[in-house]
Amino acid sequence: MYVFWAKGYEGTTMSDLVEAIGVKGPSVYAAFGNKDSIFVEAVKAYSEMILNGPLSSLTEEPDIYISIKKLLESNLSFFMNSANPRGCLIMTSAINATPEHSELVDLVRSYREEYKELLIKRFQLAIDQKQIREEFNSVDLAEYYLMVIHGMALRAKDGSNFKQLSKAAEMSLLGLRECLKVPHS
Repeated sequence: MYVFWAKGYEGTTMSDLVEAIGVKGPSVYAAFGNKDSIFVEAVKAYSEMILNGPLSSLTEEPDIYISIKKLLESNLSFFMNSANPRGCLIMTSAINATPEHSELVDLVRSYREEYKELLIKRFQLAIDQKQIREEFNSVDLAEYYLMVIHGMALRAKDGSNFKQLSKAAEMSLLGLRECLKVPHS
């Protein structure tokens, strides 16, 4: 997973994977099949980390402002954690795979769409609970915050520092304050 996260699908070779797994090539092929199969498993494992990590704030925090603030902060910490490659595996690993690997591009796109759906549901709940003013749309809010998170992931990969990305997250919360029915401090 970490090899794909650092190098992307196209930049990762089977030699990289064999070395990272630490067993002989034939054993890797016997256990996983090919590079595509390993990538699918890596994406699944990564998705579980995200669902149990940054995305958990969407279901654990009842206040929408705090929920989104925690989502942004935990994504930022995740993207910038020195124990991990910078950025996000699902956001950046297979954006531009070759045409013969379009199913892998579709796979990571489906995970990004799943995350968007989670955001839509969370914002709709906040609208239904009268935390967000009725004139705001859950789909538009989800799209915006997914773009913020995508941007943070890409900028982390490009070398932005924690302070820069933290400031961007903070600025995006200013917009959310404008959507709230009751002002948030």
